[in-house]
Amino acid sequence: MSESTGQIKPVYAIASADRFLRSEALTAVVSQIGEEGNAPARYDGPSANLAEVLDEARTFSLLGGRNVVIVEDADKFITQNRAALERYCEKPADSGTLILLCKSMPKNTKLYKIIAKSGQVIIREPMNARAIVGWAVDRAKQVYGKRLRNAAAHRLREHIGDSAGSIDAELSKLSSYVGERSEITTNDIAELTGQLREEKSFAVLDAIANGDAGSALALWTQTLATDRAAPALAIGGLSFGVRRLLEARIEYDNGVSAGVLSRKLFASPDVVERRLRRCNPDALREMQRDLLAVDLAVKTGGSTVAVAIEKFIVTHTSRGTKPRVKAG
Repeated sequence: MSESTGQIKPVYAIASADRFLRSEALTAVVSQIGEEGNAPARYDGPSANLAEVLDEARTFSLLGGRNVVIVEDADKFITQNRAALERYCEKPADSGTLILLCKSMPKNTKLYKIIAKSGQVIIREPMNARAIVGWAVDRAKQVYGKRLRNAAAHRLREHIGDSAGSIDAELSKLSSYVGERSEITTNDIAELTGQLREEKSFAVLDAIANGDAGSALALWTQTLATDRAAPALAIGGLSFGVRRLLEARIEYDNGVSAGVLSRKLFASPDVVERRLRRCNPDALREMQRDLLAVDLAVKTGGSTVAVAIEKFIVTHTSRGTKPRVKAG
């Protein structure tokens, strides 16, 4: 990452696959520009016109101050106008600041090297599991004034996933939920975050177990419509639900009552008993393996989340509650 000297730059590239991290970096840059900058002019990268963008950056404001020009989702914009952007960034206008927000800015490209020399390149890599837990603890304290212990942060990540934006949104809700209390606990997360998300997963899994593909797909569609984080969290949420069901079924077979298990599965004892009797452990293990394959396909670009989850639902609904019989 090109380090800032504190001086306002005429051009910035902010690159991250995580939209929230891009937004956070942009906020820091705009804050650094402060009162020297005018209200930012924002352009949508896929439809932005290069001449308009650069004219805005070059124009001196009659009111004084620096024009701040932001191109959002700029990857396609950069690809289509790379040569012209390279020429501009080699000699950027002193009157404005051009900020390119993109998913990636490879270090071996000419544009990266030019911007690193004439301005600043800011790279924000998505955080791994360990880093996201520490980040959540710090975020809760610094932004929301709440204590979040590591165990609670792990539980939050387990329910929400590794998206910084999704975790931040959940921390905001949890902060309001606990009110004047100084700490967000694992119980708070289970009550506000875990229960709602798990209920959605269990409802889909119940419909699959019932062989009702239509209901399972309808429930999944409702989840997408009501939860903006659902696509990113779908695989993890279903995996968590399948794991919970498998653990509960094993405990049930070992004599643990449906009443005790109902607290884990967020349902009444009679619902839990019906649910567990329908769930075959081998079929649940097959679901786990298939969800791992789905996750890999999505991460490697072999499928989208929506297509992969719909295929998973249809496949396992057609199998019913019985495990697949291997030929041989």
